[in-house]
Amino acid sequence: MSALIGLSLLATSTVVDGRRIYAAGSGHDMLGLVSTVKEVIALSGLARPRVLYLGTATYDEPSAMASQTANFAMLGCNVTALEVAWRSPPTTVLTAAFYRADIILISGGNTLFAADRWATLGMDVLMRSAADRGVVLSGGSAGFISLCNGGHSDSMEPDSYKNPPGPILNGSAGAKAAVDANWAYIRVPGLGVLDSLCCPHYDMVGSNGVHRAVDFTAMLAHHSGEYAIGIDNWAALIVDGDQYTLVSRDGYPGSVHADGSFAPDRTGKPGMWLLRLNATSGTLERTLAPKRGHVASLLLPPRYVVQDTQLPVARGQNPDDGRPAAWNSTQKQGYVYRDPYWWHYD
Repeated sequence: MSALIGLSLLATSTVVDGRRIYAAGSGHDMLGLVSTVKEVIALSGLARPRVLYLGTATYDEPSAMASQTANFAMLGCNVTALEVAWRSPPTTVLTAAFYRADIILISGGNTLFAADRWATLGMDVLMRSAADRGVVLSGGSAGFISLCNGGHSDSMEPDSYKNPPGPILNGSAGAKAAVDANWAYIRVPGLGVLDSLCCPHYDMVGSNGVHRAVDFTAMLAHHSGEYAIGIDNWAALIVDGDQYTLVSRDGYPGSVHADGSFAPDRTGKPGMWLLRLNATSGTLERTLAPKRGHVASLLLPPRYVVQDTQLPVARGQNPDDGRPAAWNSTQKQGYVYRDPYWWHYD
């Protein structure tokens, strides 16, 4: 293969009518289901679409790539993976990759690292252009956040770092455990393909012991110029032009009681919530998103955006050092090496 090739908050949205997006609360869990992959393929309108996998958020780690692309390959898709976590492909290679793709599959992982890396390489522009052309953009977790204006991210979780510097992060097991249990969520900027501040895994508790729904409410207090959505781990948002549909996986837990109220203990079904802080009282207004409707009823452009003050700290702790992750292997089982940037799933 050649490398050259709910709330009644209606407002004008930047979502283009031709855009097709499949964004899940969890990429690893949802894309591990054949039913999810079939829905992504159906959104492309093709029987065997060409899938471009971007594993930047997991630093092109082989097992993450294999687990999230295996079902696409099994269903007859042509799957390629573009490695950019520490490599810097020429613009011609990047452009060819995006123009060849029918589906772009974005991995979960460290959202901030991936978004920064794409901006450095100009891939953010290529991804927005692909969205405007009707290429399906899909992913979950970090893959969801990266498509939004920004999102509630665990990018400061030390276990998500590529090559963390310093004696504390690379120290004794006891010190590492203490650090790992005390990280904080941050607002990470995304590509802005979806006009919203988002929280994936909305019904989950992070490895720091903090419930994401609770912490996201606190985050909204610091980013009150934005409208927000919270989506459960086993739910997904499908955007097809100016229409949307919500997917709720039967048999899996979520935050929606049968009566439509919020279930903080995951005793309900998966769903999605529309969220904002009341400008007068400062209290959270949480409304269950309808299962389908117009995109403009869900995704609203922010009144203003305030970047997280912890972004420089997060970048310093997980620097773009130009090196592969210490645990990354060049042996990719099931993949055939074609050139310095591409892998093809045979």
